[in-house]
Amino acid sequence: MSIEVLHGDRRVDRRYELELPIRFEYSDAQNRLHVGNGLTIELSRGGIRFRTHDPLPLQAHVQAWIAWPFLLQGICPLELFIRGQVIGSTERGIVLRMRSYEFRTCGERSFSEMPERSLSSRVA
Repeated sequence: MSIEVLHGDRRVDRRYELELPIRFEYSDAQNRLHVGNGLTIELSRGGIRFRTHDPLPLQAHVQAWIAWPFLLQGICPLELFIRGQVIGSTERGIVLRMRSYEFRTCGERSFSEMPERSLSSRVA
């Protein structure tokens, strides 16, 4: 009897290592709104892994906005709007499974309104 060993990444969706600003919000069990920001680590068609200062609760339903690094037709800024659920939270980051996503055009308002506390200076 021989055992076949599979090597490499067998995930369905290819993962892309991208460090991009992310804003997010979710409501807790008492219906209080929580907002935060961070940096993405990996993106795939099915999910995102990102870093933030405070962990998010497992199973939280999250809305998130990622500043996209390319302009629409070289002119208009874009953001990736995501709805998903937290499925993991470790020292490697928060894992969000995407339920839906869409690209949206945005003005300067979107990421210029992020809180002053910069994550990039605090996360190694």
